[in-house]
Amino acid sequence: MTTSLRTTTDTRPRHTKRRAGRLTVQLVMTAACILTAAPVVWMIGISFKRPADIFDSPLNPLPTHPTLANYVDAFTTSDVPHQFLNSMIFAGGTTLGQLAVAVPAAYAFSQWTFRGANVLFTIFLASLPIPFIVFLIPNYILVAQAGLLNTYGGLIIPQLASAYGVFLLRQHFRTFPRAILEAARLDGASETTVITRILLPAVRGPVVSLGVFVFVGAWNEYVWPSLVAPRPDMQILTVGLAQFASAEGGNQWGPTMAAATLVSVPTLAAYLLLRRQIVAAVAAGTVHG
Repeated sequence: MTTSLRTTTDTRPRHTKRRAGRLTVQLVMTAACILTAAPVVWMIGISFKRPADIFDSPLNPLPTHPTLANYVDAFTTSDVPHQFLNSMIFAGGTTLGQLAVAVPAAYAFSQWTFRGANVLFTIFLASLPIPFIVFLIPNYILVAQAGLLNTYGGLIIPQLASAYGVFLLRQHFRTFPRAILEAARLDGASETTVITRILLPAVRGPVVSLGVFVFVGAWNEYVWPSLVAPRPDMQILTVGLAQFASAEGGNQWGPTMAAATLVSVPTLAAYLLLRRQIVAAVAAGTVHG
């Protein structure tokens, strides 16, 4: 009897510590979610407010008299439909291009054995910590000399080489059983068939996640498109948004927030549609890493 009482007494502090730890984690996560979502909620709320309501209650994101006038102003003042099309072509082309380069490169580094593979992969990864801004001027000169300024090719081609994409997919490809791939080759399957019919369906989550990350990054890109495609008919949404905000004098918060909301919708929709694949890929990467 005495032993059972001691055991119960000893376990209570442990349970209390665990509950306190869980509560702390939940509070931190809740605070992080609030801090992350607050600017988005504020942006969307301001986009539906009248100018007088914005300055009467600037910290309250909820509109008391919702209006679509800000969205009408954003559509009529700037060429949103054409800029949206340019952004879709730029982001979609960059995503497909990076995947077309990353998938075979990651497959070669993970499944093929050849002399100097590790050295070559190390040299390839050396570009990971170097930001794209370092290559901005050399890439601009190459694009200008190739006559690709104000073209989709000039926007997309310099974005195709991504060491991060190759590294991410290589880590997942290495976990796939080689025996299955060897059996497919013995049955006469080509390398293209092995990649498209066997490997990619099994690691669809990481590929989709990489595609979403690339798409969001390209969609939010500003510096490179503003440099190589400044012509009005080639502007993407982020460049058009910056010019729209400056044209409005910097104090027209309603139309500016409406335009920013329109820019954010495609990336938010892509994440909501593919969130399961993204979470699964991140979890798998954490386990295998």
